[in-house]
Amino acid sequence: MDMLNTILNFLFPPLTIIFLFLFYPFYLLIKLGSFLKKHFRFENVAGKVVLITGASSGIGEHVAYEYAKKGAYLALVARRKDRLEIVAETSRQLGSGNVIIIPGDVAKLEDCKKFIDETILHFGKLDHLINNAGVFQTVVFEDFTQIQDANPIMDINFWGATYITYFAIPHLRKSRGKIIVITSGAAYIQLPLASVYAASKAALLRFFETLRIELSPDIKITIVFPGVVSTDMTTPHYIEKYGSDFILSESVSECAKSIFRGIGRGETTIEEPSWIKWLILMKNMCPEIVDYALKYLFFRYLKPYFKLLITGASSGIGEHVAYEYAKKGACLALVARRKDHLEIVAETSRQLGSGDVIIISGDVSKVEDCKKFIDVTIHHFGKLDHLINNAGVSQKVIFEDFTQIQDANPIMDINFWGSTYITYFAIPHLRKSKGRIIVISSALANMPWPTGSVYAASKAALLRFFETLRIELSPDIKITIVLPGVIATNMITPHFIEKSGSEFILSESVSKCAKAIFKVMVVFSLWT
Repeated sequence: MDMLNTILNFLFPPLTIIFLFLFYPFYLLIKLGSFLKKHFRFENVAGKVVLITGASSGIGEHVAYEYAKKGAYLALVARRKDRLEIVAETSRQLGSGNVIIIPGDVAKLEDCKKFIDETILHFGKLDHLINNAGVFQTVVFEDFTQIQDANPIMDINFWGATYITYFAIPHLRKSRGKIIVITSGAAYIQLPLASVYAASKAALLRFFETLRIELSPDIKITIVFPGVVSTDMTTPHYIEKYGSDFILSESVSECAKSIFRGIGRGETTIEEPSWIKWLILMKNMCPEIVDYALKYLFFRYLKPYFKLLITGASSGIGEHVAYEYAKKGACLALVARRKDHLEIVAETSRQLGSGDVIIISGDVSKVEDCKKFIDVTIHHFGKLDHLINNAGVSQKVIFEDFTQIQDANPIMDINFWGSTYITYFAIPHLRKSKGRIIVISSALANMPWPTGSVYAASKAALLRFFETLRIELSPDIKITIVLPGVIATNMITPHFIEKSGSEFILSESVSKCAKAIFKVMVVFSLWT
């Protein structure tokens, strides 16, 4: 297996370049033909039922007006009933033949079910679901008074869209409808002062890219990437920072018109303004340049033994990374839920050469446990040099097959919030030591994976959150982000054995993966 990965590592770069050189001109011709076809074919939305979350203001409000002008029927959802009533009345005046309002909170599971149930009860069907509800963040991560204050950002921005989509899928299948997701350019571009916000938007992106595969061809999904739009959510912040409206901001009405046109043409992605796609391309091609530019802007305008802590250290990558550090004499704080497994890893680490090892059992998805992990580590070692965020759980079911949607919550709680909570408490100590945070994300943070929708979303959230944090914490704290492929650990191997009858051919041994991670982190000290 390792030999096959070594061969692919060698062959894939030249083969990819050759493939792109030969195929790309034809691909551009296909894209041009598709563009022309879509340009002359526009969906008639008259009489179609459209549910819009976050419809009381901003993009949601103005998208509602665009649908109303074309005679669509609207179900408007938001928390502010008084504002919804104004939007509803304006929509009727613009041409919508039937408008209802449903006040509620998308972060609440029972409200999301209510939104769908009342829409179906009133209209009898659902054609378009527009997931627009969202909240912003305007504070550097370590300045949260309490780390729990960050929770509503993910609850509303990610889970709000996820919950309501879960209940909408059966009805959208019947109508062969569409899901439109308003994410953000921050899903690709790290945005200082918005670490959790960027993470939530990256989670949306990866989740709905995965869902696009799972639901095809019955339900179409359009993902929208707005830039800086002059809404109630963002404008006051930029006025405060720059003294006037941000020069690059776009009017919300113009943004809504572009989104509506893209939906009507059946676009799979919409970048608005269109130059956003070129910034995303630059980010993918020259990430270091974009990092440097954002760090400059952030700081220009905004404000003998390693001691390390490893989460998820009882098995898999966490266990074997501990062994690599132990061989170099590092002092280890090992964290996981399984105390008996931790004791075995701790003893092995001592035998390999670790100067000091402690174990701290607990659950990273609990804020109080994360605080305890840092407090105990500092009390014992007096400092912290490296924090390795490795704890995680996988997903092995397509999204609509969850028995209860709440069963998906622990995936985000452990994979994303576990790393976020413990990082929050670790930052002051890592600043003192000029330390490093190592984040074990996944290759699925950058690609959709059927049966792994929430898992991929959680890993995408990790990626975007820590890319943003890298700017906020620089130069005091370095951040390394690891994107493993399929690794032969206890978490995934049984699943592939069950599916394929043997170990998955492309899986890499966990020990080799751990060696590569350690080499990058300590020997070469590279940014990844």
